[in-house]
Amino acid sequence: MKSMSQRLVIRASLGLTAGMLSRSYIANAEAKTAVVWRDQGFVPEEDDAFRATVAHYEKASGNKIDLSIGC
Repeated sequence: MKSMSQRLVIRASLGLTAGMLSRSYIANAEAKTAVVWRDQGFVPEEDDAFRATVAHYEKASGNKIDLSIGC
C-alpha cells in the first residue's frame, strides 16, 4: 500500500473544500429570498429603522427578505 505524504493530504483536503464551496455557491445563485432573524430592539425606532433598511435593500436589489423580528 502506498503511503500518503502530508503534502498529498493537504492538497486533497483543499481541493475537496474548494469543490464543496463552489458547488453550494452555484446551487444558491438563483435564490431570490433571504431569511433574516433579528432580536427586537430596546426602542421601537430601532426596529422601524431596520425595517426601512430592509425595504430599501429590497427595492434597490430586487431580492426579497423574509424578516422576522422577535423578542
